[in-house]
Amino acid sequence: MHKINIELGYASWAKQIDSLEKKTKSILKSCIKTQKLFSRKNIEMTVLLTNSARMKKLNYTFRKKNKDTDVLSFPSHEAFFFKKGIKSRKIYIGDIALSYNYIKKQKLNFEDYYKKILIHGFLHLVGYDHILNKDFYRMQKEEIRILKLV
Repeated sequence: MHKINIELGYASWAKQIDSLEKKTKSILKSCIKTQKLFSRKNIEMTVLLTNSARMKKLNYTFRKKNKDTDVLSFPSHEAFFFKKGIKSRKIYIGDIALSYNYIKKQKLNFEDYYKKILIHGFLHLVGYDHILNKDFYRMQKEEIRILKLV
């Protein structure tokens, strides 16, 4: 059984999305199912739903960028961990933080954008990145594939 911990660090989240915790867990469980390497594994992660002020602090502390951002991912393992095969049955893959204010100021449907960046954050936890163009396109393709499933 997968365990997805949700930390609501900013009350406006719950006002913006009905059944926030249920929807978040459903999206992430769908993400987990798409990853063949997680078959018959118990996956655990934490999602922090916060505001711009806290996100800016996290971004500065961990990335030395003094600005808000939509999503930050904190993987528990290096990317190669997922490529070599996972022997353990229980795996904590990491933490995702999302900024309510950053998402809200976008000129997009809040819930649709939330799904997209939640999936994006998940993919970072399991070894995807977008530093190089080829990696960007690979990650984007996987995001689109998962979005169609949720």
